[in-house]
Amino acid sequence: MSADKDQKVDAKDQALEAEIDRTMAEAEAAVTALESDTDATLDDRAEARSEAARITELEAELASAKDRWLRAVADLENYKKRVKREKEEDYRRTVQKLVPGFLPVMDNLERALEIAEPAARTAPPEQAKAMEQVVAGLRIVASDFMNTLTKNGIETVPSVGLPFDPSLHDALQQVDSPDHAPGIVIREFERGYRLGDRLLRPARVIIAGAGSTGGTRVESEN
Repeated sequence: MSADKDQKVDAKDQALEAEIDRTMAEAEAAVTALESDTDATLDDRAEARSEAARITELEAELASAKDRWLRAVADLENYKKRVKREKEEDYRRTVQKLVPGFLPVMDNLERALEIAEPAARTAPPEQAKAMEQVVAGLRIVASDFMNTLTKNGIETVPSVGLPFDPSLHDALQQVDSPDHAPGIVIREFERGYRLGDRLLRPARVIIAGAGSTGGTRVESEN
C-alpha cells in the first residue's frame, strides 16, 4: 500500500515538473518573441528617425538651393539694369557730343525758309511757282530733320514769351518792349535743344529790357 502511494506521488511530481517545464518553455518563448518584437520596433523607430533626418536634410538643401536661385535672379536683374543704364548713358554722351555739330544745318534751313517764304509770296508770277517749290522742299527737309531729332529724344528749348532762364537761354541783347515785361524773352535768334534734362545747346534770345512796360505774355514759337 505504501509503495502504491509513493508511485502515485512520483507520478504527480513528474506531471507537475512536466507542467512547470512546459510553462517555463512557453514563458521563455513569449519573452523571446517579445524581445524580437521590441527589437523590430526599435529598428522601425530608428529607420523612421533616419527618414525624418533625411527629409529635414533635403528640405534644408532645397531651401539653400532656392535662396541661391533667388540671389542669382536678383543679380541677373541688377546686371540687366546696370547694363541698360550704361547703354543709355553711353547713348546720351554720344548724342551730346555729335548732335550739336548737326544743329547748324537746322539753323540754316530755318533761316533759308525765313527768306524764301516772303520771297515766294512777292515773286513775279513767272517765278512764283519755282519759288514755292523751293519753299516746299525746304519745309520737307526741315520737317524730316526735326522729326529725326524728336525720335531720338531731342526736343527744343521753350523760349519766346517765357521769363529768361540762364540755365536754358543765352541772352544776345536786351531791348525795351511795350508789349513785354522786363526779363521776358521777346525773340529767338537760334533754337535751343535738350536731351531729357541735359542741355545740348542754349537758345540764343533777345529779352525785354528794364524799360519794358508791357505785361507778361506766355507764348512760344517753338
